[in-house]
Amino acid sequence: MSMKEAIQAEKARLQAALDAVTAPGATMSIFFPEGGSHRFEVDSFTVLRAMPQVDAAGNVALWRYDLMFKEVGYDQGMQYVHLISDATAEQPHGQSIMLEDEHGNSYVANAIEPDIDPLERKLFADWRAYRKVHAMMFERIDGQFLDEYTRMAEGGVG
Repeated sequence: MSMKEAIQAEKARLQAALDAVTAPGATMSIFFPEGGSHRFEVDSFTVLRAMPQVDAAGNVALWRYDLMFKEVGYDQGMQYVHLISDATAEQPHGQSIMLEDEHGNSYVANAIEPDIDPLERKLFADWRAYRKVHAMMFERIDGQFLDEYTRMAEGGVG
C-alpha cells in the first residue's frame, strides 16, 4: 500500500468512526488546559487531513488529523464552523470520540441517547428536517466551508 493509499484509508477509518458518533446526533465538550469548558451540539465532522508520524524505521507511530466540525445552526455563519488542528484521536467505544489538539484542548464527542433525552432527540430531528427542506442551500454552504477549511488546514498550500 502506498503512503497516499494509507493516508486515504486512515481518513476513511476516522471519518466512519466520527459518522457513527454523530448518526443519532452528538454533543461535544471542549476542555481548555487552563480550566473551563464549552459544549456544542454537533452537526458533523469532516476529516480534512490525516498526517502520519513515522519512527526512525519508517513505521507509522502516530496519526494526527485536521478536522472541521460544524455546529447545529451553522447556516447562520462561519462562527459555527471550527477547525481542530494537528489532533490525536481515540475512540474509547463506538459512541464516543476523544480528540486533543495542538494547543492541549481536549474534545469529547458523544452520541446522544434519544431514549434518555427526548429534548436532544427533538433538537436533532428538527435540525435535520430543516437541513432537508433547505438541501440546495446547504449543498452550496457545505462546499464553501469545505474549500475554505481545507485551505486553512493546508496552511494556504495549493
